[in-house]
Amino acid sequence: MSIITKLGIGFIGCGSYNSSLARAASRSSVLSPIACWDPDTERSREFARKNELRACRTLDELLAIDELEGVVIASPNDAHRANAEAAAEAGKHVFVDKPIANTIEDALAIIKAVEGRGLVLAVGHNGRRLAGHRKMKEMIDAGAVGKPVTVESNFSHSGGLGLTPKQWRFYRDKCPALPLMQLGVHFADTVQYLLGNVAEVSSFMTHVATPADNEDVTVSLLRFESGVLGYLGSNYVSPSVYYVNVYGTGGNLYCEGGDNLQYREAGSDKREVIRLTGVDTQLEELEDFADAVRSGRKYEVDGEAGLRALAVVRAALRSNAEGCSVSVDRVIAEEAAGIPATSQEPLSSY
Repeated sequence: MSIITKLGIGFIGCGSYNSSLARAASRSSVLSPIACWDPDTERSREFARKNELRACRTLDELLAIDELEGVVIASPNDAHRANAEAAAEAGKHVFVDKPIANTIEDALAIIKAVEGRGLVLAVGHNGRRLAGHRKMKEMIDAGAVGKPVTVESNFSHSGGLGLTPKQWRFYRDKCPALPLMQLGVHFADTVQYLLGNVAEVSSFMTHVATPADNEDVTVSLLRFESGVLGYLGSNYVSPSVYYVNVYGTGGNLYCEGGDNLQYREAGSDKREVIRLTGVDTQLEELEDFADAVRSGRKYEVDGEAGLRALAVVRAALRSNAEGCSVSVDRVIAEEAAGIPATSQEPLSSY
């Protein structure tokens, strides 16, 4: 790493996930957590007390701190744009937790505001950093699976069963495609990291069990630019599921939980366990942010990567609404131009 002096950072949004990121930052020798802000003053004060930070009364107060060089945004998705734009205008580098935004329009505005000013934009897709996924990438690139033909992935858990109207994720206008936007979007990034860009998406979404005014089960089929086909499942109602499997002409890779990796070579009837060393992905992504700021290089998961992951979700939403497969490039172009989906109501069948 090229770090010389610690990077001063502030936290925008004082919910549970930014609390986890703040704890990760406290474990770092290259980061200097300074302050925090949340519209909920009491939550901001409690966050500051637990993490030994300065609680700011306003966002402007946070951004006016001279020694603060970057911000870590983990606010509700629909507030990412306003927070990132304000930080960029103040000359602060931006780390924004996934998804980059809820909409293509907001994502592009964030990219323009931050990267357009020559600042570092980092998107918190830490799933690709897990040891199993890093090793999968290494093995795929080395030819271990031969020609990749299919990828299967699913990120689900039952957190949606406890949602209440007080939580922003409860509402489809605040968090469209609820589990896919919050969970599955991680794998929308990871599978593209492993196998290249997704070209087209076909998706079904439904509401089954949560009290939320939102979809809670999604199933999407992916066609990659390379011709590889894939499955991406995500729900907010079942016991935890977290896996990525890649199948190829020369072998298969099976990764459960991000660090339990097995390999089956073509011609073998046994799976080999691949030994791995665990990774603190939150610490790594934040320290990588600091290094990108100090070195002037692009962050690994930059605005473009964040946009491509979001675009898979947006294409899935359009597919479900329109009853057909949807091009990722089309959804980026049309939503950037403000062109809505043909239908705003989910279809029950194709």
